[in-house]
Amino acid sequence: MKKLKTNPYRLATQIVIIGLLVFAGIKALISNQYVADFEAYCPFGGIQAYASFLLNNSLACNMTNIQISMGLVLVVAVVVFSKLFCSLICPVGSISEWLGKLGDKWKVRRTISGLSDKILRSLKYILLFITFYISVTTSELFCKWFCPYFSVTSGFHPDVDIIMATIALVIVIFGSIFFRLFWCKYLCPINAISNIFRFFYIFVGITGTYFLIRILGLELSFIWPLAILCVLAYIFELHSLNNKPFPLFKIVRDQSSCTSCQLCSKSCPHAIPVASLNVVRDADCHLCGDCIQVCPEKGALSINRSGKKWLPVLAIIVLIIAGLLFSRSFELPTVFEQWASQEDMQEMETYTISGLKTITCYGSSIVFASHMYDMEGVYGIATYLNNQRAKIWYDAEYADTTAIREWIFSPAAIPIQNLPVR
Repeated sequence: MKKLKTNPYRLATQIVIIGLLVFAGIKALISNQYVADFEAYCPFGGIQAYASFLLNNSLACNMTNIQISMGLVLVVAVVVFSKLFCSLICPVGSISEWLGKLGDKWKVRRTISGLSDKILRSLKYILLFITFYISVTTSELFCKWFCPYFSVTSGFHPDVDIIMATIALVIVIFGSIFFRLFWCKYLCPINAISNIFRFFYIFVGITGTYFLIRILGLELSFIWPLAILCVLAYIFELHSLNNKPFPLFKIVRDQSSCTSCQLCSKSCPHAIPVASLNVVRDADCHLCGDCIQVCPEKGALSINRSGKKWLPVLAIIVLIIAGLLFSRSFELPTVFEQWASQEDMQEMETYTISGLKTITCYGSSIVFASHMYDMEGVYGIATYLNNQRAKIWYDAEYADTTAIREWIFSPAAIPIQNLPVR
């Protein structure tokens, strides 16, 4: 175990994640009845979906409460521990690291530094801004267009832009071999948003101010707080500003035990100079524990002076289980529309119907809501992808459940053109 240069607990977690994805992919290929939902636990999609819900009363694409809960897990993990998703769960990050070791073996991998490194780090914040802007304004996940993970696992789903996804895959593969974690450090929007959450006080302050302005009835586009957060996170990352107290768990070096052998710095996936730091607060640190693994002196490196290298793995397991349990306690609608005053809505009757095969995503939910809007006596609609369910608010004086069902299942007759008379 000690001969390994990678934290064995972390390596085992990465292998298990990759193995589960491969198993699901093979099962989907050999069984027509099995549909692998590779984006079911995507935290980034969940964060975008929840932002869309807060701003537009609609969830982005076909995101559900599970993705939203995983987004919350990502936030908690970053604030309390570190970028545990990047370190342990993300398959793109794991494969990028493994390809990088191949590049080291071939002696072709380089670490970008200096001005080039500073300029390139801005790209992930630009991509995060563009992705969030398009996703929130359209309620469709723009990240699906280029995401290397989604493009591969979905077999280049129709939502994938072939050119953008291919470019992303080439960058992941060759960028990882020739440059240290090129995709993760310079292009990954999850890394960018994780850095925003690391500066938790600033995140809460800016987003809290924005929603307070909205509560007061003033109009302000979400573009402004999003842009401010991206710019500040970029500046803070560039200048390596101390981020106290978050994350709460950090790598700590005991100077009395350290012999300055430099093995920890050499083993760090992000090339952080651990041997010259008393406390590692670098924005790139994701608490992988590889530095602790290679340290020959007992107690010289630890997590918060007492934590073991298996602590991040235990933490992410507990957080994921908690997130899955939490996801069962609520369900947000894909589309939520009401076209009457709040006072009038309180007097309305409600009718819930399940098994609507046409409700499959945001787009189909919008079509369904538009159809119900045309019915007299209906004043609200909420759709839920789980069980393909819809909740309908109606005025009992003008509509009843029988009429609503007939309206839902009656085909619409739309004249296209008059046929010529022969």
